[in-house]
Amino acid sequence: MRRTLILCLVASLPVAAQVAPVPTATELTSNPFAIKKSWPIGGAGNWDYLTMDAQARRLYIAHGRSVQVVDVDSGAVGGEIRGFREAHQIALDDTGEYGFVSDGLAASVAVFDRRTLDIEASIPIHFSPRSIAYEPQSKLVFAVCGATLVNPGGPVHVRPGTAPRTAPPQYGGLSHLVVVDAGKNSPIADITLGGDLRYAQADSDGHIYVTVGTAMEPRSYTSGSPYQEPTPPRIAKFDAAEILDAVRHLREGQSASASNEPVILDWSNSRNSASLLHFLPRHFFPLTNVCTNPQGLAVDANHQRLFLACDNQQFVVLDSNDAHVVASLTTGPGDDVLAYDPVHELIFIANGGGYGSLTIVQQDANTDSYTVVQNLPTMERARTLAVDSSSGEVYLVTDLHGVDLTKMGGIGTLRFDPVAGSFQVLVVGH
Repeated sequence: MRRTLILCLVASLPVAAQVAPVPTATELTSNPFAIKKSWPIGGAGNWDYLTMDAQARRLYIAHGRSVQVVDVDSGAVGGEIRGFREAHQIALDDTGEYGFVSDGLAASVAVFDRRTLDIEASIPIHFSPRSIAYEPQSKLVFAVCGATLVNPGGPVHVRPGTAPRTAPPQYGGLSHLVVVDAGKNSPIADITLGGDLRYAQADSDGHIYVTVGTAMEPRSYTSGSPYQEPTPPRIAKFDAAEILDAVRHLREGQSASASNEPVILDWSNSRNSASLLHFLPRHFFPLTNVCTNPQGLAVDANHQRLFLACDNQQFVVLDSNDAHVVASLTTGPGDDVLAYDPVHELIFIANGGGYGSLTIVQQDANTDSYTVVQNLPTMERARTLAVDSSSGEVYLVTDLHGVDLTKMGGIGTLRFDPVAGSFQVLVVGH
């Protein structure tokens, strides 16, 4: 019989505090959040983003080659959407009829019927999308295709006696934001940008915001000699109406066959291709040193605020009009995804690094102030989440890793692997 030693960090274990310091809450709520329960749902492969459909009481989880659909009232898997090569994120339209899934390895966006969970169409976009967002005013879907990873980073060799260092991953090349007409299930524009596009979020006023990390962007001198230059971290703001106007303008006079191809719009600083068209105005918000590299993003459209999770353990609030910093607070290690609950004025930041934690920030919209009210230990790798504003509950996912004791070897040869069937949903609430 195969023997596996399961190693995990549970919320109540005091040893977790030795892994990384827990940021101190400045005002502990009288009714703190806790992990109320967990739902083992199984499945195989890596996972990515979660999407909550509060009206249908469904939680969509991008998990490897499928999307698991969990009934949040029972905690059971109520269905599964299969046929993907690498599911990343699910976006839902405003009609309740359709959903969209970014499939990275397939370089496509799948359209599924939310009643039957059947895939209705697969839209080729020619790049590898991860994040995806639906903009309800224009009925457009925005697929985010980031820059290429050229160096995964890792430990840096230093002189003996000096402190060890870790190099961050490096990205190179250009990113693409592919715009899809949800009514026709066809791409209408390919927007090229410098930097590493990461996470997209729509507001209720026709805008899409995308976090952009540092990447080496190709350039060329006037003589034509190529070189590369790093782009700074920033926020890109897109106006859906401007994009539609640009598409209409550039398609005037085109043949019928050409009008079926997506329009190419260049927002990069590259001079490598004369075929790219500089048409749209540029809306970029530079970031200060308080956010060295932006990851997740949430939008408070009612108060014109952007919420950022940054990889230097910072939660940052920006004004969505001019991007000035409103507030900056410390989170936990490995902060990746955050979610905003407008009903309860709470922001939840999933920190999947180290022991795993959930930073909870209270918003006071009247005074435009933000306070860390709790840092809840969760589990390792619990780095993506979704919030249900109707119930106030938060959902995270993770799994357990263990060591196969039948394959013992020398020091350093033990390999930690996911435990089959251990993939689970953590339910956080009062």
